[in-house]
Amino acid sequence: MTKLINSIIYSFPIQLILNHFKKNQLLLLCWVLLFSVINGGFGKSLGIPYLFLSPEYLNEVNHQSYFIVGLTLGGLIVAFNIATYILDGYKFHFIGTITKPFSKFSLNNAIIPLAFLINYIIQIINYQMMYEFMGFWKALTLSITLPLGVFVSIFILQLYFWFTNKDFREVLAERVEKRIKKLKIGRIAAVKYHKDLKSKQAKVEGFLDLRLRWIRVSKKSNHKVFNVITGIFDQNHLNTVIAELFIFIIILILGAFRDYPVFQIPAAASAVLFLSIILMAIGAITFWFRSWAITGAIAIFFLINFLTTREFLSKTHFAHGLNYNTKAVNYNQKNIDKLTNPKALAKDRTTTLEVLNNWRSQFSEKPKMILLTASGGGQRAAYWTMNALQKADSITNGNLFKHTVSISGASGGLIGAAYFRELKYMQKKGQTLNVYNPKYLNNIGKEALNPIIFSLLTNDIFIRYQSFEYGGYSYPKDRGYAFEQKLNNNLEGVLDKRLSDYKNAELNAEIPMLFLAPTSVNDGRKLYITPNSSSYMSSKSIRDDSLNALMDNRSIDFLRMFKNQDAKNLSFITALRMSASFPYITPNVNLPSEPSLEIMDAGLADNFGVSDAVLFLYNFKDWIAENTSGVIILTIRDSKKAAIIEKKQNLSILEKLSTPISNIYNNWSNVQDTRNDLLIEYASEWFQGDLNHAMLTYDAGVAFSDDSLDKMKHIEERASLNWRLTGREKYNIRNAINSIENQKTLYWLTQSLESSAD
Repeated sequence: MTKLINSIIYSFPIQLILNHFKKNQLLLLCWVLLFSVINGGFGKSLGIPYLFLSPEYLNEVNHQSYFIVGLTLGGLIVAFNIATYILDGYKFHFIGTITKPFSKFSLNNAIIPLAFLINYIIQIINYQMMYEFMGFWKALTLSITLPLGVFVSIFILQLYFWFTNKDFREVLAERVEKRIKKLKIGRIAAVKYHKDLKSKQAKVEGFLDLRLRWIRVSKKSNHKVFNVITGIFDQNHLNTVIAELFIFIIILILGAFRDYPVFQIPAAASAVLFLSIILMAIGAITFWFRSWAITGAIAIFFLINFLTTREFLSKTHFAHGLNYNTKAVNYNQKNIDKLTNPKALAKDRTTTLEVLNNWRSQFSEKPKMILLTASGGGQRAAYWTMNALQKADSITNGNLFKHTVSISGASGGLIGAAYFRELKYMQKKGQTLNVYNPKYLNNIGKEALNPIIFSLLTNDIFIRYQSFEYGGYSYPKDRGYAFEQKLNNNLEGVLDKRLSDYKNAELNAEIPMLFLAPTSVNDGRKLYITPNSSSYMSSKSIRDDSLNALMDNRSIDFLRMFKNQDAKNLSFITALRMSASFPYITPNVNLPSEPSLEIMDAGLADNFGVSDAVLFLYNFKDWIAENTSGVIILTIRDSKKAAIIEKKQNLSILEKLSTPISNIYNNWSNVQDTRNDLLIEYASEWFQGDLNHAMLTYDAGVAFSDDSLDKMKHIEERASLNWRLTGREKYNIRNAINSIENQKTLYWLTQSLESSAD
């Protein structure tokens, strides 16, 4: 029994596993991350596991998408074997005495990759059955494509090592030694290397060959073998460099064609490619720096961090349509104050009153005015907002949008609202289309993440070597551009307009006014992006002469601030992206000012748009009270308003350290809700008219009837915050409109608008 146990413990596969845990923790960390993602332990709320379990390619989850992910996963496995071989191959001197050393090393090093692959397949099958209503055999057939891609990738890459490690390795070893001995430092390194080969040998009793036969390791030793081993390892160092360059070239080539959908590989595949590069970099740093690996890695990081601050490596993300070649606007308090002078305020108020009068002329009796707000939340919010607007406008016979004067909000919610507004405008202009057609909801639900992650991998991390023209100006292609192109294609190009293209449509009240209000990272001010200037949203109404009055203007009017930079030429899709700059995914935009304004998601200031709606109401409260029969602030939100109070006990040390910060992040929407409720309560006091606040809420935990399954469903899992939704998540969001609360709101809206209809 002891002999059996020893033979297992000292087998090559087990010794490699033990060596990983002892020496290669950074390499193991890559696998730990992948295991965590696949099993839902990392980034589940952001939908990261679903990118791997249900990858999408060309807007479909199919055999091709799994095969592509499999190809990149095979590359990751080979990269893992390369890094391990270079780092630890010298510890097993018998490798130098066998044929096809790298291939046999890889086979014996396959326990972790094989375990991951089996786990991956099981999770895919489980996901497809549980979340996509797929049968077992169909899910199994789909999942089998993944290991097929892995096998093809490994086979192709192994062929390279199969031939490059054959026959001429001893000749190469001699050449390497001759070159090394010419240098004093090289001779010292060579001596140390040989000592390591002789002294740091791991005990191994047997290994698996390529025919899966168990081969016992010979106990004989030969000094000549060390020269051969040295040559083999030196040769594989070169092979590794070639392999890394090969992957890098592939990434650059793919990046050159990234505008073509066929080259936009699944986000999971891009993530695996990126992880492969990191893994090989870890292997290289560990090999060259040895015991100084961590210090070397930190030094390299700070060097790269320093270089990115230099002009030639810094990466500015542009607002497409603006002129960055002219003199930058001075962003200071003096210049900001000029924008909200009494003359500008009076002019903008007069323009908006003209909009309101044009809207009022569409009704014979005093109508209800709707101030529509849509919350942020990525594609989840966009899909829910579009779904809610289609249902609400349909059930009110088109009165919802007819009564809507303004739209405010953040991120995905405004994208969904802007899309529906454009469809209504096209219909109003005589185009034959049904705005309630499910195909438009399907359009807004198409994934937009693949090109973003792919652009991050092929372009933004390295060199932005491609450019494009818009509005007479040239800009580099980055992941912001990739997002805009994908969104534009998904929505069939209907939003491909300039900001100024909506000037007359809003002025004539043919469509509601849309307030895009992204946040300045520099000072926290809002940036109001509208086709007609709205400086009245920026200026304080109460004079404050105290020394603390440093911000006399709470926000910035985009058109006036960047007038000389061709503000009216701004791409409308870029404006939407500026309001939906999801951290790390879509980059923050830098505006042509000095200092440069960095613009972030509107949700940072108000994720629900209620504060903008109340501010608009306040500015025109007298006109609205006199010309309407009341105001409805209709909020379409992608989260429940009532916060669930969780009891936390027996916290770990890490949880105690992270809880203060995580609580601030998790309760940020609750803080905004509390503030918005106060604003509406105060508004009900100063507004001399009827004011109501109604909500259509996406609640994942509602019961609804599913006729296709002929039974009740209760889904509690909330759709992820992402720019890619799974089929089950879309199904969940669509059916949330059937909740009791939402049905009551729709009924109340119908009754309210019918009573004030023309």
